Amino acid sequence: MFGLSREKSVVGLDIGSYSVKAVELRARKKGGDEAYELVKIGYEPLPHDAIVEGTIIDSAAVVETIRLLFEESKFSTKDVAISISGNSVIIKKISLPVMEKQELAESIIWEAKHNIPYPYEETNVDYAILKPSRSTDEKNLDILLVAAKKDKIANYSNVIAQARKNLQSIEVDVFALQNVLEVCAPEDFSGKTIALINIGANITNVVIVERGTPQLFRDLSLGGFFFTENIRKELSISFEEAEKLLKGIPGKSATPDQFANLLSMNVRDLLDEIEKTFSFYEASEKRERKIEQIVLSGGLANVQNMVSAFETKFRIKAEVLNPFRNIRVDDKKFDAVYFTDMAPIFGVAVGLATRKVEK
Repeated sequence: MFGLSREKSVVGLDIGSYSVKAVELRARKKGGDEAYELVKIGYEPLPHDAIVEGTIIDSAAVVETIRLLFEESKFSTKDVAISISGNSVIIKKISLPVMEKQELAESIIWEAKHNIPYPYEETNVDYAILKPSRSTDEKNLDILLVAAKKDKIANYSNVIAQARKNLQSIEVDVFALQNVLEVCAPEDFSGKTIALINIGANITNVVIVERGTPQLFRDLSLGGFFFTENIRKELSISFEEAEKLLKGIPGKSATPDQFANLLSMNVRDLLDEIEKTFSFYEASEKRERKIEQIVLSGGLANVQNMVSAFETKFRIKAEVLNPFRNIRVDDKKFDAVYFTDMAPIFGVAVGLATRKVEK
């Protein structure tokens, strides 16, 4: 279910709380390896509160936005891959003894029933066996257990059906982010311990990949809307005015110094939550290697001083994700803004577009 097979190309459709992003790629060979070429790309903002905390509230608005996006960008296929995240999605890394396939499947069900905070009957469950790390006991298997509430899946699959698109796979935001990191920075992906942090409108996704193997996933209930709402309250302005300030558009409601101080306070709250996740990762399993690099994506990645704030807090090199690095792009066919200012928001969509499903 969560996009583990790789056969047929799809449009990566990222339905976020603030906007819908879509990317279509074409696989091609490059020196014997698989590479990608950009075929189509699109972006459409959503009405405010159409999606709240990962739940679709105004399905008609979301359906209309998806239809408009496909009409304007003229994607060549109706087949789409989407992703979900938030409290309704559970990802746990478990360890089980090596066993036969049937026995493993039964053990997975038992583990799911005891590790998921929802009734098993109300969830869809999938799993993936991780490649062993150097510290892994050869007698055990490291397994990623993924569970999502059925009503969450129905919430998103229904709008895809109403938009008359063909839903081919559903995966999790953090898996899509891991995919794009492998494509755009393969050397770093396989050789370093990287924390990829996607700061979205309502949720911040964190995935830590250790030399090509995912080790920790977290979805934090903190994002751009949290920043905007705090700015709105502090300055007694409208949500729209606060959004403009956050985007770097000057306003009369605050001096540059006032806004900088207010932004710094909000960034500090985000960094404190990220620090808890980093500490949990580095303290577990007596890890020999710590996080070596931070990669930021999402709508707030390019916010004033965000990269330097991460570097100052954690004393680790930080950079903004360019998901189109290593993807062939015809500059004559696409607006350059997609690959500069807007690039960080396409991380999940590009990651989904690298997926293929069974024909």
